[in-house]
Parts: sequence; structure tokens; C-alpha cells
Amino acid sequence: MKTVRSFSGNCFLDHLPDSDYALLEPYLVEKALDRDAVICSPGDRVDTVYFPCGAVLSVITLMEDGRGVESSTIGRESVEGVLSAFGSQRAYNRVICQIRGLCFTLPTARLKEAAAKSPSLSDDLIRHVQGNTAQTEQSVACNALHNVEERLSRWILMSADRGDSKLVTLTQEYLAIMLGVQRTTVTQAARTLQAAGLIRYARGSIEIVNRAGLEETVCECYSVVNQKFDALVGRGQPNRMAG
Repeated sequence: MKTVRSFSGNCFLDHLPDSDYALLEPYLVEKALDRDAVICSPGDRVDTVYFPCGAVLSVITLMEDGRGVESSTIGRESVEGVLSAFGSQRAYNRVICQIRGLCFTLPTARLKEAAAKSPSLSDDLIRHVQGNTAQTEQSVACNALHNVEERLSRWILMSADRGDSKLVTLTQEYLAIMLGVQRTTVTQAARTLQAAGLIRYARGSIEIVNRAGLEETVCECYSVVNQKFDALVGRGQPNRMAG
């Protein structure tokens, strides 16, 4: 007799076949992450995989002078820490929680054991890593070729998608890191979008007022990342039944 499988809110977990989910489920632990929580820093040992289901994680590449820029953002659509289960367990970037919320954690050793038992689970993991890598590669091109208003629009839309909300709560400091610019530049770009009637900007939060207009303003990278990710992993209906 089949029973209803609990819906985690993480797309990776919820789209796994029942047999693959059963390999992970006994070791999954729900955890609340606060904003600013540091998941890891360069040199740390990484022994945990994160499946966000409300929290949003940011992977930040650090320079020697302490400055940093976001290289990728991971929310409920994917998973962070997969490669540490199969390769080096040393972190090379800083990973922080940029938007507070829930996630599920899993020891990297357990993920490696499960993947060894299931080719289909291994394939899903690889596809998600490829999807996250595609985002990183697109961000490099975006930061080099597109203006701040376009990049800010992309980031606002991506954050809203992950939270199913018109309101994005973030500080100027975070936005500066996400975009790789000074705080004053962030303020100017946000005010430009606000003057165009696209967002409402207040200290620590951005509210989308005109999503259609924001989608016209955003650079091509927003749709390109979504298309690449969907092509790699697909996003159909989640599996709700367990045997």
C-alpha cells in the first residue's frame, strides 16, 4: 500500500523517484538558517549537503583584500555541497545564508553511499551540479557585459522566484556583494528602477511593483539561466507517493 510522501519544498528532493528518496530520507534533518549564517568559508571541511526549502544560499568568491562577489545563488530549486561528497571536502568559497528560512541537511558521506547504490540518483545530482554551474558561468558574462540596472533586475526576479513573493528582504551590503559594486551604485540603480515604477525600494527591502516591466528591463541572463536549468533537470510535478 502506498502512503503519501511528505512534501519538503525542495525541488531536488520532491522530484526524486520514491526509491531514491528512500535512500536519503532517514538521514535528512530539517534546519532553520538565519540570515548571515556562514555555511562554510575557504579552507573549512565540508561534510554537509544543503537542500534549501525556504532559505536562499549565496556562494561568494573572495579576494585577498576581503572583497567578495556572488558567483551563484542556490534556493529551493537545487542543492549545495554535492561535489564535496565526491571530491575534495575543503571549501574554496564562502557560502552564506542570504535569506533566512528552512533547509534540509544531509551528511556528505550518506549522499555518497546513496549515489553508489543508485545510478539514477547519481544522474540527478550531476544534472543539478551542471545547472548550478551554468548559473555561475552566466553570472560571469552578465557581470562583464550588462549594466547594473539590468543585473539588479535579474537578481530581484531570481530572489522573488525562490520565495514566491513580491517582497525581497536584503541589505545594501548584500546587494553590493551580489552585484560586485559599491553600495552607492546599488542605491542609484534601485532608485532608477523605482523611478520607472518597477519596484518600491526601502532600506533592507525591495518590493516588486510591476513584474512585467521588470522582466522587460532585465537582461537576457534571467531567462537563459532558467532555460538552461530546466533543460538540465526539468521541473515537472513532484513525486508525492512512497511505497
